Amino acid sequence: MGSHTMDVTDKILKYCAFQERSCREVLRKLAELRIPRQDAEQLLEELKEQNYVNDERFAECFVRGKMNNNRWGRVKIRIELLKRGVDDAIISEKLKMMDMDLYAKNLQHIAARWQQENPSKGRDHLTRFLMSKGYTYDEIRQWASNQEEP
Repeated sequence: MGSHTMDVTDKILKYCAFQERSCREVLRKLAELRIPRQDAEQLLEELKEQNYVNDERFAECFVRGKMNNNRWGRVKIRIELLKRGVDDAIISEKLKMMDMDLYAKNLQHIAARWQQENPSKGRDHLTRFLMSKGYTYDEIRQWASNQEEP
């Protein structure tokens, strides 16, 4: 194995060790490093065998991080995982594992904060904002109906 190959291997191992990565992200990084597609796919398979790359683990960490830190809704999380090449079945499985109490609290928190920062804007603006954060119309409507109860 040439020194160039070892250098690339070291770079990609550091890239994978720094944070969880999807298979597509690793292939994109290898392309940036100008690794031929066939060699990149072979290296990706080795990384998967050695458990450096795992789309299920990546999706689980991504869902947890975006829900806990960014307070994203399911729709936005799903779209972002699809962009990163994660299989839809894996995404569905990981979204089912979300803590729904925390999910509802996140929706409440960002809605309350938005209302406090935008007191003159109406419910339509709030709904659009919450949908941009990845919450469904039904989730928003359910939250709103709970706000109207005495």
